[in-house]
Amino acid sequence: MRRNRNISNIIGGGPALDLVSTVERFVYRTPIDRNEELHFEELDQDLLQYALDAEQISENTALHKVLSDLAYIDFYLYLYDDLDWVSEYTDFSEYAITMFKHMNITVPREFNRKSAEGIIEARDLHRDLFLSGLQTFVNSAFAHLWYRKAFLHDFNVRLAEKIAPLLKSDFPCLEQDGRLARAQHFNKWVRDLILNREGGLCHYCSQPVAIPSLPNQTYDIDHMVPIARGGTNDPTNLVLSCSKCNNKKRAKVQSVPDTFAWPERT
Repeated sequence: MRRNRNISNIIGGGPALDLVSTVERFVYRTPIDRNEELHFEELDQDLLQYALDAEQISENTALHKVLSDLAYIDFYLYLYDDLDWVSEYTDFSEYAITMFKHMNITVPREFNRKSAEGIIEARDLHRDLFLSGLQTFVNSAFAHLWYRKAFLHDFNVRLAEKIAPLLKSDFPCLEQDGRLARAQHFNKWVRDLILNREGGLCHYCSQPVAIPSLPNQTYDIDHMVPIARGGTNDPTNLVLSCSKCNNKKRAKVQSVPDTFAWPERT
């Protein structure tokens, strides 16, 4: 299975930005219609397992899993598998061609067919290729969201809502009621990603903590949503912290809003 170490991947637009908008609506519970509301309810049920899986630090984060589910629904089920939306079958072939181009996949020549039978055959022939290409949008959407820590915090609040009410008697994987075990070790890949995202600055006070280009430094990795509040060890819940802020925060939830600085326009 291909791993999702995708901060180094190309950040694209188009369908990836549509996917970002969809996951925002899921996290903030603002579906655009009844169909999306129903899909969000189904995905919310899966969120419990994704939260439990996040006891272990993995490159395939809970956010990757949610993005993958949403991409499958929006881009495959609604628009590739189901053709009820097309007035002409060439509408579907144009959609498939556009999507393959966004995936950076060579467009299969079968999609140049004009007959309905030929286009349907092309769809069936290249289902697996299309499904594999959806990972391009998942990777790109994740790369957009990795730098939006306020969103990541709110996403992890959704995960914590699943963990906090659980009883250890029902879920033996818990360390205690409503709490996963805290990670005792952070692999180099996750420490490097967090250090570079933060630019060596504390997430909470913005004071220098480390220099990204130097090895063997001492710094704290903190959970935005604390383990004691149902937080997980998912990489999306981890930030760089100085010792002072980490000790001060402890089991309190404290976040920094997304900000964007730009010179005053004249």
